[in-house]
Amino acid sequence: MNKVLLIGCGMQAYGSALDVINFGNPKELILADAFPEMSAKLETFLLKHTKPIKLTKIKLDAGDIHATAKAAEGCELILNTAPYKYALDITRAAIQAKVPMVDLGGDTTMVLKQLELSNEAKAAGITIIPDCGMGPGITNITVGHAMELLDTAESIITTDGGIPLHPQGPLFYHLVFAIETLTNEYTGMTTQMRNGKIVEIAPLSEIETVEMPVIGTVEATHGMGMLSTLPWTYEGRVQNLENKFVRYPGHLTFIKTLVQAGFFSREKIKTEDGEFQPRALTKAVLEKFLMPKGGEKDISIIQTISKGTKGNQKLKIEHLIIDYSDEKTGLTSMQRTTGFSASIVGQMIVSGRLTEKGVLPPELGVPKMPFFEDIQKRGFQFSWSQEKI
Repeated sequence: MNKVLLIGCGMQAYGSALDVINFGNPKELILADAFPEMSAKLETFLLKHTKPIKLTKIKLDAGDIHATAKAAEGCELILNTAPYKYALDITRAAIQAKVPMVDLGGDTTMVLKQLELSNEAKAAGITIIPDCGMGPGITNITVGHAMELLDTAESIITTDGGIPLHPQGPLFYHLVFAIETLTNEYTGMTTQMRNGKIVEIAPLSEIETVEMPVIGTVEATHGMGMLSTLPWTYEGRVQNLENKFVRYPGHLTFIKTLVQAGFFSREKIKTEDGEFQPRALTKAVLEKFLMPKGGEKDISIIQTISKGTKGNQKLKIEHLIIDYSDEKTGLTSMQRTTGFSASIVGQMIVSGRLTEKGVLPPELGVPKMPFFEDIQKRGFQFSWSQEKI
């Protein structure tokens, strides 16, 4: 690999950058961010934890399509780990520069707009895969693998989450990705499929208690953007398709109370000290309170259970993926599962293992077993099984 452009040097960029250096062996990695201090911190981390490589830092407004396309000139890959509000602009820049791209996704509306640019990407001769994080991302690939083995499915349920290995009260959670993404998951409408129909479900409206391998009893509920494109991809083939994320007991009930009490409202409130927006205040307080203090360990888990038919045979297919934080590098498990996944898919494109052109969702574009083999090379625990029912 010659040169890679990494856009956005926030929390998840650390996993992507580390992985692409260790496994992609680029001659140069360009670290691009609107805030130079962010790329400088990432550079310091990489100099400490990777082999020597040319690291170039540039200041870049990811919303400037022309500047982004220019920054991508001569690159073989764009790794987009910037906030998802920039995804469409960076997709257009990738097409303009004729450079393949992967991103972390997370906003279904944005991803559907990216897919509309598929013909333009084909004309440019490139591959773009959005939604290459943990969920959406790895979860899409497990569902895609199940649907390669089934003709139709009665139900596919994916349960996933990144949570502390040793939770501390009162919220039993610490922040492992951007606070904006977290609050959107807690407050945005979620798309699921029930009885063959695509439906919208209010966030936190269906909290349930479930038992998960390793972590035991947890609460699970729907979150915005987690199924992403899956309902549209498999409409007509799947009757019930759902995703829920997990937290330790008590956390989701507390957050639901905050939502119901208006703490996430965008409507400004007048006080004797002036106006303020409850959502902005809540985000600031939660970000400060939930930010790891250092040394916390976390675990990421994905369980997908699919039931359907192949010919006349009814089958049950299970996928289980578990990963832990890395004490040596300091990466959280969320940084690994999210950042490594994007890097793996990007390397597949550059190496020619993923050849289809256009903008493709991961459940259709990513080769399933090679991806599962690659995450195991990075220390992920992975298993899957198939049985007749």
